[in-house]
Amino acid sequence: MLSPRCLLPALALSLALPTAPAQARPPRPTATAAATAVPPMRLTPQVRPLASALDITVDPAQPGYQGTVVVDLVLDAPQRALTLHAKGLTLTRIELATGAHTLAGRSRRVDAERVQLQFPRALPAGKLRLTMAFAGTLQEKDVDGFFRQRDGQGWLAATQFEPTGARLAFPAFDEPGWKLPWTLTLTVPEALTAVANTPVALTEPAERPQWKRVRFAPTPPLPSYLVAWAVGDLDTLEAPAHDGLPIRFHTPRGRSAEAAYAAQITPPVIAALEGYFGMPFPYAKADSLALPVTVNFGAMENPGLITYAARLLLARPDAQSPQFKRDLVATAAHELAHQWFGNLVTLAWWDDLWLNESFASWLGDRITAEVMPAWGWHLATQQARSAAMAADRLVSARRIQQPVRSDDDLGHLFDTITYQKGQTVLAMFEAWLGAERFQAGVRRYMQRHAWGHATGDDFLAALGEADPALPAALRSFTTQPGIPLLTVALDCADGAPPRLQLRQQRLLPLGAVATPAMAGQRWQLPVQVRTPGGEARLLMTTPEATLPLPDATCPTWVQANAGGHGYYRVAYAADGLQRLAAQPTLGDAEAMALLDDARGLHQAGRLDTAALLALVQRFAAHPRRDVRDLSAAVLAHLQPLAEPAQRDAYAAAWQTAFGAQARALGWLPRPGDDDDAALQRQQLLPRVADLGEDSALRAQARTLAQAWLADRNALPPAARGAVLAGAALDADAALVDALLAATRATADRPERADLLAALGRVRDPALAARVRTVLLDPAIDIRDSLWPLLGGQVRQPEGRSAVLAFLQQNRPALLRRLGRDEPGALPELFTGACSPAERQAVAQAFGPEARRYQGGSESLTRTLEAISLCSAWRAQQAWAW
Repeated sequence: MLSPRCLLPALALSLALPTAPAQARPPRPTATAAATAVPPMRLTPQVRPLASALDITVDPAQPGYQGTVVVDLVLDAPQRALTLHAKGLTLTRIELATGAHTLAGRSRRVDAERVQLQFPRALPAGKLRLTMAFAGTLQEKDVDGFFRQRDGQGWLAATQFEPTGARLAFPAFDEPGWKLPWTLTLTVPEALTAVANTPVALTEPAERPQWKRVRFAPTPPLPSYLVAWAVGDLDTLEAPAHDGLPIRFHTPRGRSAEAAYAAQITPPVIAALEGYFGMPFPYAKADSLALPVTVNFGAMENPGLITYAARLLLARPDAQSPQFKRDLVATAAHELAHQWFGNLVTLAWWDDLWLNESFASWLGDRITAEVMPAWGWHLATQQARSAAMAADRLVSARRIQQPVRSDDDLGHLFDTITYQKGQTVLAMFEAWLGAERFQAGVRRYMQRHAWGHATGDDFLAALGEADPALPAALRSFTTQPGIPLLTVALDCADGAPPRLQLRQQRLLPLGAVATPAMAGQRWQLPVQVRTPGGEARLLMTTPEATLPLPDATCPTWVQANAGGHGYYRVAYAADGLQRLAAQPTLGDAEAMALLDDARGLHQAGRLDTAALLALVQRFAAHPRRDVRDLSAAVLAHLQPLAEPAQRDAYAAAWQTAFGAQARALGWLPRPGDDDDAALQRQQLLPRVADLGEDSALRAQARTLAQAWLADRNALPPAARGAVLAGAALDADAALVDALLAATRATADRPERADLLAALGRVRDPALAARVRTVLLDPAIDIRDSLWPLLGGQVRQPEGRSAVLAFLQQNRPALLRRLGRDEPGALPELFTGACSPAERQAVAQAFGPEARRYQGGSESLTRTLEAISLCSAWRAQQAWAW
C-alpha cells in the first residue's frame, strides 16, 4: 500500500515460477511458549483456516448488503468455542459441520474487533466446516472495509482491507499469517460490472429478476487483507497483453480514455520487475481500479486488482503533467513490486510490515529509474532520506521493525519510518553489498518462500549468504530508532599516512531530552568514503574507529558519505563541510545529502545559521533541479526564525537566492520548456510569491486566475495549481467568493484540489474564516477539503490559532463528517507550531480525546514533541536577518 513516477528491455527470466501449494500456515509457537508468545489481539494458532468461500449480495445504490462465508478449518486440539474477527456485522446464522453432525451456534462479542462463536458441546479436533450468514452496512465516510462512493451519477462499492478492514466486510480469521485460497461469488444488479482478484469463471442469471451471479476463479493462497472486489457502473480499458498477461483498467463510466498513460507504462514496469525477480508475474491478470477518493493511502497492491486513487491513475491528455506522470509511474512500480514482494511472499505478522513497504518503496523507485532514465529518479532516495530523518529525529520516534501487540499499534504503522526510512536503509545496504549480490539475495528469498509467508529474519538470512556480517548490520538499523551522527576528523599529523578519526552517536536536536539508553546507542555503520585519492570503506561496529585513506598526501577534502547512500548524518571537523561543498566533483545525490545533513546539524545546534544560509545560496544555482528544490526547502524550513519584524529581511534572502529564477520561469509554460522547468515552476513560484513577498508575481498570478475563472481554457491544467496558489495570497472578498463558487461548481477532483489548496493560502483573517466554512458544507466532500484548506492556513502562528479555535468550536459537526479514526490525526496539522504557548494549546485541545482514536495518542505525542523541539531550536538559532 502506498501513504499518497525511453523504456529499457526486460532482463532475461532465469528462474521458473514456483507452483502454489494447496495451503499455507503461519508459524506456530511451541506448546510451552504459546501462552506468552501470542499477543492478546491475536487469535489462537490451534484453529487454522484452510480455505474460504464468500457469497455476497450487494447493490451499491443501497447501504446494506448480505452474505455467507464458508470456512474449512482444522482444530489442532478440542475447543470449547471459536473466536474470530467481525466488526460492525450482524451474524444471522452460524452452523458448524463436524463429520455427520451439524451444530447451530450463537455469537458473543469479545471486544470491538472479535466475536466468539459458542456451540452446545465441545468441538473435536480435526477438520470442520464453519458456515456463517451475515448482514453488513457499506461504509460511507471511511475508505476501509467494504465501502461505497458516488462518482457522477453512479455508485461504486469496493474494498480496502489492509490492515484489518476485512473484518468490517465479513466474519474472518483476519490475520496476515493465515494464507489460504478464496472463492468469491457476487450477486449484483445485471447492469453493473463486478471485478475481483481473479478472472470471472461463470456469470449466470440470479433468482432475483435483473440481477446476476458472478463467480470468480479461486485465488492462490492469500491472507484476508489482500482479498479484493468491486461492483459499479464501470468502463474498462485493455492495455496490450504482456506475454499473455491481461492488463486492464476499470474506471468510472465515460473515463476509460483517461487511463491511457497507465496502460502505456504498466507493461514495461511489469517487464522490468520480472527481470529483477527472475520470475514471471505471479497472478492470472493485472487489473487496476480507480477509486474516486481515498483516505490515508494512494494505492493498494491487491493481487490481480490494484486499486488507485483516481487522481493518481486517471488524467485527460491535457492534464498529463510531468508531475502526474512521475507520480503514476512511481506508484505503479511500488504496487506492482508488491505482487512479488508482499503478495507472492507475504508477511507472517504486522511486525514485518516495514519489509513489505520498505522494499516496495526501494524497488519501485529503482524500477522507475530504470524504465524512465531521463527522469533522474535515482535521486528519489535522497527525498526519502530527508523525509525519514525529519521523523526519526524525535525522541519518540519508533523503530522500523515495530512490535505490534495491540490494535492501536496498527494506527501509526503506515508512516514515514516504515516506508521512507526502511527504503533508505535498504538502499544503503544495496550500495554496500553491491547491486548484483543484493539482487541474488532477493531472488533466494523469493524462491524459498513463494506462495507462503516469511519474516524479516528470513530476508536477512537470504542476504547474509553473500556477506555474513550484513544481517547484524542491517538489524542495527531496523531494531532501534534514531539517526546516527558520524563525526569525522581528518588526521595527517606527524607525517603519517592520512586517516580519518570516526566517532558515532545518536544525533538529537536542540531541546530533546535524552534517555540513558540513547547515550549508549550504536549502529553498525557501512561507511563509504571518497577523497581525491580514491575510496575507502569500513563497517564501523564500535563507538570510535580509524579509517586509513588511499591518499599519498593529506587530502584537500573528504566525502564521508560517498554517493549519499548512508543513513547517517556527517559532522566534519574544522572547515571540512565548506571544503566539500566547494568541490565540483560532488555528485547530485551527495549534494542533496550534504544539504539535508546541514539542516539536521542546524537543528541540533552543531551548525550556525550563517553557515546554513551560505549553503542555501551556493546550491540555489545548482544545475540539477532536485538540488535546487532541496535548497529552497531548507530556506523555507528557516521561516520560524524570522520574527514578524524580520519578514522583509527573510523575504530578501528568498529574492537573493531564487527571485531571478522564479521571474525567468514565469507562471506559464514557454516554448522549449522541458519537464524540469514545469516541475520547478510548480514548486518554486508559489514559494517566492509567498515567502519572498514578490508582489509582482502575485499580481501576475491574480490576473491569470481571474482569466481562468472566466474561461477554464485560459490556463493549462499543469499550471493551474501554482497560479491559483499565488493569486490567493492577496485575495480580496470578490476573488475568494469566485474561488469558493468554482469549488462548489466543479465535479473534477483535480481541479477542486487545486482550488482548495489555493483557498488555504488566503491571508486575510476574515476571509480565511469564511474559507473554513467549506469544511461544514455538505456539498463539498471533507475528505477532499480538510487537509488542503487547513494545511495551508496553519503556516503562520495567527492561522494556527484560528484553525485550532475553529476545530474546537465546530467539533461535533466535524466529527459527524469525519471517518472513524480521522480525528486522531488532527494534531498533525500543528507540527509546524513553534512556541511553548502553542504546545500548551494543542495539548489542551486534543489531549482529552486522543486515545479514543486508533493511533491518536502517538500522533499527539509526536506533534507535541515537534513543537517543543521547534521552540528550543528557534530560541538558540535566532538570526538577525
